[in-house]
Amino acid sequence: MSSSSPSPKTSRRGLPKWLKVTIITMLVVANLAVLALFWAINTGQNVLASVSTDDEVVAALSAPVGDTLTFLVVGSDSRADLDDLTNFGSAGGQRSDVVMLVRLDPDTHGARILSIPRDLWVDIPGHGQGKINAAYAFGGPALMVETIQQNLGIPVNHYVEVGFTGFVAMVDEIGGIEIAFPYPARDLLSGLDVDAGTQMLDGDMALAYARSRKYQELQNGSWVSVDADDIGRTRRQQEVVRAVLVELKTPSSITEAGDIASALAQHMTIDASLARSSAAALAWDFRGLLSGQIEATTLPVDGARIGGASVVLAREPEASQAISDFLDGAQLTSTPLRLQILNGNGVGGAAGRMSQELEAAGFSIVSIGDAENSEYGVTTVVVPSGSNLGASITSVLGFGVVVTGYVADRYDAIVIVGSDVS
Repeated sequence: MSSSSPSPKTSRRGLPKWLKVTIITMLVVANLAVLALFWAINTGQNVLASVSTDDEVVAALSAPVGDTLTFLVVGSDSRADLDDLTNFGSAGGQRSDVVMLVRLDPDTHGARILSIPRDLWVDIPGHGQGKINAAYAFGGPALMVETIQQNLGIPVNHYVEVGFTGFVAMVDEIGGIEIAFPYPARDLLSGLDVDAGTQMLDGDMALAYARSRKYQELQNGSWVSVDADDIGRTRRQQEVVRAVLVELKTPSSITEAGDIASALAQHMTIDASLARSSAAALAWDFRGLLSGQIEATTLPVDGARIGGASVVLAREPEASQAISDFLDGAQLTSTPLRLQILNGNGVGGAAGRMSQELEAAGFSIVSIGDAENSEYGVTTVVVPSGSNLGASITSVLGFGVVVTGYVADRYDAIVIVGSDVS
């Protein structure tokens, strides 16, 4: 890839606006933790000295091959700086609560995210078998990187970590994130409590949503568990990442990039080799990510019990294929699209007829039910933030609107039938 370098004049006056936007965008697509990495780039090489760095992890990292870089991004569950521990438990026994691999390719201008369930059962070097997040507790970032590389065969070039407090501060700084909920939702353990519809979540509630493992929806007057497990939580974490990305691309967030970055400064750790790298050059190489495609998927797994503990095991051959696609740049999105159809107009049989039409068009109908209310004026397609799947559904129907919101892990989109359908 050939590109020019930023001029000395630009460097002295600070990064140009397009570069700030690109940096912040790259920051978010990776994960809550990647925000920390590109905060360092955004604020300049001269401030990297103020960021917490990890020297020991460097020996475990793999040297990059070509221009593509793979980051292990971790959201740690340290609660030391949280004022209210009611919904998060004890501060002891810190582990990696969010684990994602992010691959950035300047040639394709794309970013790829592979979420790793924290309950994945693996071989932890020197410690036998256990859940993958236990590697962090046993040996910190270095052992976490070694465990990822040994079990998944994915070279890790850099490491970035952010704690709970940094995420809360960042979301509050951007003014919250919007998530659409088809039903009222709660998690009594994490503290999530929201009404149906598009909701603006502050930092605390966004964290409660991202950490929810006991997610419930109020359907037909009863609380029903939906994706109330580790896999569902990784899907919600990806939804939060996309929602943050949407907010960070707004003009107000772009102009306040410095303040947003500062909100993360005290809660991040990066590998020492990244701290010594040329931050401005890295940002220049990946400037095209602002308009590039962002894909995300979760390692395919199945639930199991080992020694009385609830764990997940990599599902083969799907897991190996997902890793291969992640490394090779193949499309991560699964087909056909899996849909939930909800009746939102109160007309008997409307959801069933819609399901037949969409199934005939090649979509997979996973479930049919009733929406929380029957007053939808137009047919509404709910997709995860950052997804472009909604257009393929409305183009088949010939009508309808697309909104972003929470979509359970077993679906790719939710179609709520409105009064424009009889």
